[in-house]
Amino acid sequence: MAESAAIFSPEKTVLIPDLKAGCSLADSIDAEELENGNDDIQAVVVSYVNTTAEVKAESDYCCTSSNAVRIVNAIQLIKKLFFVPDMFWEIM
Repeated sequence: MAESAAIFSPEKTVLIPDLKAGCSLADSIDAEELENGNDDIQAVVVSYVNTTAEVKAESDYCCTSSNAVRIVNAIQLIKKLFFVPDMFWEIM
């Protein structure tokens, strides 16, 4: 999330107390995996805000845990939806 904060507000200083600290959600998918999983059928991609900036750039929508259901329900699905990161990320 610090990566996104730095992109959204480049004039601000973003402090990271521990550079070794990671995020299991952000580490669970990268842009290449997302592209490979979305090759056959161009699906709508919804990603959590705590994915990497690279994954968000490949996403159609970005959500938080508090608005995820509302975001997904608002999408007019005419094809598949990928909700990432999740080990069960393909939704028909």
